[in-house]
Amino acid sequence: FHLHTLIGTATISSVEAISSDEAVQSALARVPGATVANVTEFNRDYENGRLEYEGEIHYNGYEYDFEIDTDTGTFTKWEVEQAAY
Repeated sequence: FHLHTLIGTATISSVEAISSDEAVQSALARVPGATVANVTEFNRDYENGRLEYEGEIHYNGYEYDFEIDTDTGTFTKWEVEQAAY
């Protein structure tokens, strides 16, 4: 019951709706054929007072930039461009 109380009062450091693993998986789900090995960057970041995951996937000559809201699990950014590497 002690843990329950702790969770109830944790308003400042809110518990993420999705884990970093889930965030990576949902980003990869948008890039058929890509795997975790194609994720070149992944961070947790504060943006405008909100916690979000941001990352990059390089696959098949394209670069995918994404940001995911940790509270909702929704994508707040998804950009695709041909990679210049």
